[in-house]
Amino acid sequence: MRASRMTAMNPTAPVIALNGGKPAKTTPYGTGSRFNSEEEEAAVAAIRSQKLWYKQGGTRVLATEKTICELWNTKHAILCSSGCAAVHTALVMCGVGPGDEVIVNPVSDWGSLMGILALGATPVFCDIDADTYSLDPQCVERAITARTRAIELVHLSGYPAHVQQIVAMAHARGIKVIEDCAQSPLASVGGRVLGTFADVGAFSTNDSKHVSCGEGGFVITSDDIMASIARLFIDKAYSRDAQRGRTDVAFLGFNYRLSELSAAVLDVQLRKLPKQLKQRRVYAERLLAGLAGVAGYTALQTSPETQGGYWTVLGHLDLSQFRVSRDDIVKALHAEGIPVWAALAPARTLYGISVVQSGIFSPYQRGGRASSLPDKAWRPEDFPVAERIVDSVLPLHCSPFFSARDADETASGVRKVLQHYHA
Repeated sequence: MRASRMTAMNPTAPVIALNGGKPAKTTPYGTGSRFNSEEEEAAVAAIRSQKLWYKQGGTRVLATEKTICELWNTKHAILCSSGCAAVHTALVMCGVGPGDEVIVNPVSDWGSLMGILALGATPVFCDIDADTYSLDPQCVERAITARTRAIELVHLSGYPAHVQQIVAMAHARGIKVIEDCAQSPLASVGGRVLGTFADVGAFSTNDSKHVSCGEGGFVITSDDIMASIARLFIDKAYSRDAQRGRTDVAFLGFNYRLSELSAAVLDVQLRKLPKQLKQRRVYAERLLAGLAGVAGYTALQTSPETQGGYWTVLGHLDLSQFRVSRDDIVKALHAEGIPVWAALAPARTLYGISVVQSGIFSPYQRGGRASSLPDKAWRPEDFPVAERIVDSVLPLHCSPFFSARDADETASGVRKVLQHYHA
């Protein structure tokens, strides 16, 4: 009834596809091959070398670490087996252990939290701000205690957090900072790339990220001691310089090593990253221009001195301005041919997942609540901005293969659907 009244009031308004109108997306989104002859040749060369482990004569891992150092203008890069492994390694590099507190974004992948719990430390969730979807500096300042060992700052979806302000605040208090850059490789603020502001930068090269070797990750740092700890930690903490039979292990490490084969592919991918980011930015900027002024929708903006990474193009709805739910809007966008995720991360919030709520880490539910966690579970009302954003966020897909036409048709479809459902 309401829709028919709206059409009568504005007969020129385009009919949404869900109601029988023509879909906004008239052609398929642009596609392309992520892996080409260069990656194939690098992988074949690694196999033909008969050296698939850098500890036994392989050269690809070390060469790829050198490439990372050049791209990020940093002193040390250490490859590892995943982004989760990278965050875990970064926490160890910062000296995090039992009794320590680590301030972390409540809206992120589970991998941002796993290492904190594995080390027996206490996660301290802080609310986010609506300008970055990452940690609110004022909330961080209130959360710092004598037990705060580190702050884990997540740059979500290629959008920089308030990194300069938070790093300055932390270092003034002797607190380490980790930049989780899994979705933001080579994004920058003031010409300086993310991951180099803090003590450690952690990255993912999983197949869903900007660059891929299937599964992988790395950490970067300019600190010699922290780099040495990282190299030990990802290699079972073995003292490799000792004679066989006399190898010692000084602390608990893990086998987080990356293979030569994966490193060979990753090196090629990394060299393509600057061009890929330019393509993503061109698409994102055109899409954002097309979305400007849409009532009830706020696009996440980057400042003039910022270069975003645009894993997705982020924005959120003011649901009070619409007659339907976000799920209804997402359904209508899909009918227009526009893919969209109604979420920032796989889990709605990190404080809401079962293992954190129960505090029991065993799959057999053995033992009581972990002593590293607070006696009481976290309450959603303590994170009002995070709660609002996770229920209203509307991430739009972004790819280096998408065209100007893709951007224009996406913007047209979003505008059409939001105007149709606007109250």
